[in-house]
Order: sequence, then C-alpha cells, then structure tokens
Amino acid sequence: MKKIIIASLALFSVFSVQAQKNSILLGTDFSYKRKNSYDDIKTNEVTFTPVIAYEVADNWFVGAKTSLTWDKNTSGDYQIKSYESKIGGFVRYYKPFSETFGIYADLGAGYQQYRSDAKDTQANIVYDDERVRRSGYYIDFVPALFINFKNNFGLNVSIGGIEWNDTKENTEFKYNESSKTKNFDITFGKAIQVGVTKKFSF
Repeated sequence: MKKIIIASLALFSVFSVQAQKNSILLGTDFSYKRKNSYDDIKTNEVTFTPVIAYEVADNWFVGAKTSLTWDKNTSGDYQIKSYESKIGGFVRYYKPFSETFGIYADLGAGYQQYRSDAKDTQANIVYDDERVRRSGYYIDFVPALFINFKNNFGLNVSIGGIEWNDTKENTEFKYNESSKTKNFDITFGKAIQVGVTKKFSF
C-alpha cells in the first residue's frame, strides 16, 4: 500500500512540474451530517476540504487537497468526539456538457490521521480506555457535478464515492495491542458534499 501511495504522489509531482502556467484551480468542499438513531444516539459531522490544482492538458488537472472532519456522537451523558485529517494528491478529469453544466471525477491518494475521545459530560470523566488513535493511507475516487455560474466560477455537488483505507490503530495503552485495518467503503447515496470552485487563467 505504501508503495502505491509513493508512486501516486511521485506521478502527481511529475505532472505538476509540466503543468500549464496559465491555469490554476482553487476550490473548497463542505459537508454537514446530522442524524438521530433508534437508540437515541445523536450524530453531528462536519467536513471541510480545500483544493488547489493545475491544468496539465485540456480538462485534466493535477493537484493537492486537505480534508478536515469533526464528529460528535452523543447518547445521554455519554459523548464521543473525533477528529480526522487527510492530506494527499489527486488527478481530475472534467467533462463539460455545456457552458453551464459538466461532471468531473477525482482519483486521489494520501495520508490520514484519526483520533477520538469518550467522556461522561455530567461527571466530566474521560474514559482513557476508549481513547483511539489511528493513522494510515487511503485511495479514493469521487465523481461530482459542476455548475458554472460565470467565468469558470461555480458550484460542486457530490453524492459520495469509493474509498480504500489501510490504517493502524493504537489506543496508547500497553494492555491494548495495536491493530491494522483495511477496508473498502462505498458511500454513493449516503453522503452529500457541496462546494465552490474557481478556475484562474493567466
């Protein structure tokens, strides 16, 4: 998995060096999820993803992005707060259908870190044995719709994608052994992410 990530980032770097100097893409995506489950667990999750890319050929972009996610699960006095960060590179292909509408797809890879802490909010007690720290690598594929408002400034809308994760978990306690996890996640129809993008030509 590490070799795949390194090779992908190396490819991104090569493309970036060859990028056209007259086209830069800047954007950011934002998502918010709130739900109440049958067992009275309330979930709030916020994700913020800034993006920068270069156009290396017509409708082909290579860039970098950072994703930051905050999550809070609450059930009575029991609360879990978590934080996840990702940083990586991606290749994007954009297919316009008209001056207003188009679609694009991002293929990305990078490094991620996750942490969560559980506590009793009433007694202000932190459960050290439920503290989680996890880090590793990811590869993802995310298609999206682009609506061009004016002068290459528009709205991005995504309803999910596909992601492969290879992470190692360590609860930071000697009596808990670290564990490795590999999973394949399909989120089409389970999440919605919106944002704005602006293409600058020089």
